[in-house]
Amino acid sequence: MTVSRNPPPESYSSVPILKSRIAPLRPEIVGKAVSQGMLTYKFRLCPTNQQERLFDRTIETCRRLYNSMLSERIDKPVGYFEQQKHLVELKKDNKYLREVHSQILQDVVLRVDKAFQRYFKGISNHPRFKRTGRYNSFTYPQYGKSFKLDECHIKLGRIGRVKVILHREIVGEAKTATIIKDIDQWYVALTVRDSPTARKTTSTGNAVGIDLGVSSVIALSDGTTVANPRFTEEAGSRIRSAQKKLSRTQVGSHRRRKAQIALARAWRKVRRQRDDFAHKLSNQLARNNSLIVFEDLPVTRMVHNHSLASAIMDSAWGKLRQMTAYKAERRGGRTILVNPSGTSQKCSGCGREIPKDLGERTHRCHFCGLVLNRDVNAARNILAVGLVQALAETEPLLVHRTRISKFSRGSEKPLALC
Repeated sequence: MTVSRNPPPESYSSVPILKSRIAPLRPEIVGKAVSQGMLTYKFRLCPTNQQERLFDRTIETCRRLYNSMLSERIDKPVGYFEQQKHLVELKKDNKYLREVHSQILQDVVLRVDKAFQRYFKGISNHPRFKRTGRYNSFTYPQYGKSFKLDECHIKLGRIGRVKVILHREIVGEAKTATIIKDIDQWYVALTVRDSPTARKTTSTGNAVGIDLGVSSVIALSDGTTVANPRFTEEAGSRIRSAQKKLSRTQVGSHRRRKAQIALARAWRKVRRQRDDFAHKLSNQLARNNSLIVFEDLPVTRMVHNHSLASAIMDSAWGKLRQMTAYKAERRGGRTILVNPSGTSQKCSGCGREIPKDLGERTHRCHFCGLVLNRDVNAARNILAVGLVQALAETEPLLVHRTRISKFSRGSEKPLALC
C-alpha cells in the first residue's frame, strides 16, 4: 500500500488548510446503535477426505432442496411456515434429506424466504435457481444443539469433529456456523454477538474527507493519497494463461475441470489481495479519525464503463466504505456519505466554481491563488459538506440496510455493514 503526502507548496502557503475536529459521540447514542451488532469470524477448516465428501454431499442436497422450495414458491402461494411443514413430509420419502441435519434443511427454507423478502422490498432481483457450483455453503443455526467448538476442533451435527485453525481469539459466544466451500478450500464462518466491552474507542476527534479515485484509491483532505495497487494488472498474465488453457480443453473432461480450478485460484488470489488491502486501509482510517466522510458514488453503475471497470474493482470502493463504516462505528466514530456533486469544481479555499475537465489533475484557482491536487481539493470540499451534515444527523450509523426477519417481515434498522 503506497501512501504519499503532498504538502502545500510555498506559492499558496498563506491559504488556510481546512483542519476540523469534532467532539466524540455520546456513549448512549453509540450503544443504542451498535449494541445489537453481529460479528463474523472466518476460520480455515482441515477436513479429512471422508468429511470433504460429506460436505459436498450436504451442499448438493441443500442445493436441490433450495431449487425445489423455490419452484414451489413460484407455482403456488405458500409461505415460510407452510414450507417448513412440507419439509417434514419430504424427509419421509427422501433418504438424502434424512442424512442431513434437520436444522441445516430448515435454514435452506429460510434462505428461500429471505430471498423473496429481499425481492419484494426491492433490494435484489427475483430469486434464481442454483445450478451446480452456485450453491457453496450450509448453516448450522444453533450453538450447542447442531454444532460445538473446542480448542482446535468444531463438532458438526451428522458430520463429526473437524479440525479448525483458530488463528485469533473469539470474543463472545458463537450463534451460528456456516460451512463455506471456496473452490478447493473449506472455511467456517462463526457469527458472534458483538460485545461492547471488546470494542476499541477512538478519541482523536479528527475529521477527514475522502475523495475516491482510480489513479489514487483515496485522497484525504489532509493531503495524503494512496496509490491504486492494480492487483488485476499484476495477475493479468497468470489469468490469461489459465484462461487459454481452459479454452483448449474439451467440455466435460477431467482436464477441463483442472483448468477451471486453476483459473478460479488465480482470481481468488486477486480477490483476497483486494480484501486485505481494504481491511488494512479501513482500519487505518477508523483508528485515526472520529468522523470519516465519503463521497456517495454509484459504484454499481460506474463499473458498467468497461474502460474503468477493472480499475474501479481493484480500488474496492464499495468494500472500503463498508469496512470503514463498521470499524469506525465499533470504535465510537461516524461514517457519513455525502453527495459528490460539484466537489471537484469548487475551490476549497474561496468557494468559487473553477470549471475543469477530467484530464486536468491540478486545481488552480484564479481568485485566491490556491494550487492543489484536484482530488485533495475535492476531499476538502467533501469534508466541509460532511461537517454540515453531521450537525443535522442524530444517528451515528448512516449506512442503512433493510433487515429481513425469519418470519417474512422486514424491519428498518441502522447497521454498520451495508
